[in-house]
Amino acid sequence: MERFTWTAVILLVKLVVTSAETNCDQSSSVWLQDRENGVGCEDQFPSCGYTLRPLTDVFGAEVVDVDLSSLDSSCASALRQEAYMYKFLLFRDQDLSWQDQIRFTELMGTPFMETAAVNRKFHPKVPDGRLGYFSNDPNEGLQGQGTEGWHVDGNIVSVPHKFTIIYCVSASKNGPTLLVPLKQIVDMLSPEERTFLDTISFVSGHNSSVVNPLIYKHPDTGEDTIMLALGILSGNYIQKQENGEEKVLSKDETKYIQDILEAKILGSNLIYSHQYKSKDLLLLNNPSIAHIAGPGSQSAVEFSGLRLMHRSTVRGEKPPSKKTSIQYACDTFAPHEDGYCLFSLKDSVFYPRYGVFDTKDVARQRCEGVNAHADLAVIPNKKWNDVAKKIIARTRVPHWINGTNSSDDYVFWSDIKSEFTNWNEGQPNDNDGPEECVMVGPFGAWYDIPCAPNSKEGADPGPVITWEDGVRRKYNVFPLCGVKEVHL
Repeated sequence: MERFTWTAVILLVKLVVTSAETNCDQSSSVWLQDRENGVGCEDQFPSCGYTLRPLTDVFGAEVVDVDLSSLDSSCASALRQEAYMYKFLLFRDQDLSWQDQIRFTELMGTPFMETAAVNRKFHPKVPDGRLGYFSNDPNEGLQGQGTEGWHVDGNIVSVPHKFTIIYCVSASKNGPTLLVPLKQIVDMLSPEERTFLDTISFVSGHNSSVVNPLIYKHPDTGEDTIMLALGILSGNYIQKQENGEEKVLSKDETKYIQDILEAKILGSNLIYSHQYKSKDLLLLNNPSIAHIAGPGSQSAVEFSGLRLMHRSTVRGEKPPSKKTSIQYACDTFAPHEDGYCLFSLKDSVFYPRYGVFDTKDVARQRCEGVNAHADLAVIPNKKWNDVAKKIIARTRVPHWINGTNSSDDYVFWSDIKSEFTNWNEGQPNDNDGPEECVMVGPFGAWYDIPCAPNSKEGADPGPVITWEDGVRRKYNVFPLCGVKEVHL
C-alpha cells in the first residue's frame, strides 16, 4: 500500500553546473537573478503562509494559518494541489458567510447548482442555488442527506464533481463524516475481483442515463478510483460480456458487487471519522474519496443539538474513463525491440510546495498506479535518452529514473550494470553524503541525488539547478515512467 511520510524535509542538494552561478537564498521565494549574465534563482511556489498537519499516514491534512474568506487565486491554486495530494483538507475556525463559501467554491472551479439535483428538494432557507443546507432540524435544512451509503458526490450526473466543500455552521454532539481513500480500496481487490469489476459499469440510482465505468482513472492524478455510490444511489449495474454484449444485472447481482466494495472499505482500517466543531470546513477531492454521514448525524436536536452543514460542490471536467490523458512517447529501439514507452507524471502528481515530493520508491508506485505494468524508466542508450530529453524539455522539471549509483560513476538497472550513462559535468558527486539514486535533468543530463528528500538542517530539501533557460531554480523531482508498448 502506498504510504506517505509528510514530515518537514530540509536537506541541501546542490547541483553545481558552473562556478559562476549564484547560490539560492533558501528562505526567499522571489527571483534572485542577474538577467544580463543569465544566472539567478527562482522558487516556483507561492508563499501563502499556511502549514499542514497530516491527519493520517495515508491521506488527509489539516491546513493551519489560512483565512478562506480572504484567499487569493494563487493560494487557492496551491490548495487545489494540496487537495489532490492529500485527498482531503480540513480547515478549522473559518468564519464564513454563505457568500464567502460561494467565493471559495468559485476559486476551486465552477460551482454545481445544488438545487438542480434530481434527488434533492429545495429548502426555503437556501439563499443561493449553488448551496445545499443539510440538518437534523427540518426547519434549518434537508434531512437524511449523505446517509444512503458510501458515495462520491455527483453520482447523478455524467461527470462526478471535482470537489465537495462541507462547512459546519453548527456541530451536534454526534454525526461525524466518515471518509475513505478509493485508490487504496482498489489496491485491496484480489486479481479475480479486479478482473471481474473491470467489466462492470455503474448506473445511477436517480438518473439511469448516467452510466460510467465502475473502476476508472482519476481524471487529474491518473490513479485508479471507483465510481462509488452504494445503496439506493445505485441502479442495476451493467456487465460487459466476453462477446462484447452488455448485460443489465439484477438487483441481487448489483448488491453482490456493492457488498464486495463495502467489505473492502470496512475491512481497510483506513476510515477517517471527522468529528465536527462549528466553523470547520472540509475540502474533499471528490474522485479520490468516498464519504458517508456517520451514525448520529440525524439524531434529534433535543438530544444531540443542532447539526447544520452548508455544502457546495465543484463541477467535474472529464467523464470517467479507463484511459488516462497521459502522453506516452513510444518507439522501438534496442534493447527494447518490441517497443517501449516513456511517460511523465508531471501533470498527474501535484507538489504544491517546494521540498515535499515523493521518494523514489513511492514514485515507482505512482507509475504502477497509472499502469499495472509500468515502473520508473530504464534508459539503456542514447536513443532512449533522447526520448527522455524531449519529455524533460516539455515538462521543464527533473525526473526520477530507475537507476542506482552506489559508487564511482556506474549506474545499475536493478542488478544489471548499464552500458550507457549521460552524467552532467561534475556528476556523480555525492555532494551532501550518499546520493545513490539518479534523476534526469536539463538537456537530458543525469545527476546523482538522495533517494528521498533529505533532512540535513539548514539545507534545501530538493535539487537546486540551472535549467535550459539559464535560470537557477529550486525543484521537486517527478516520476518518469516506462512500460512495454504491448501493455498499453
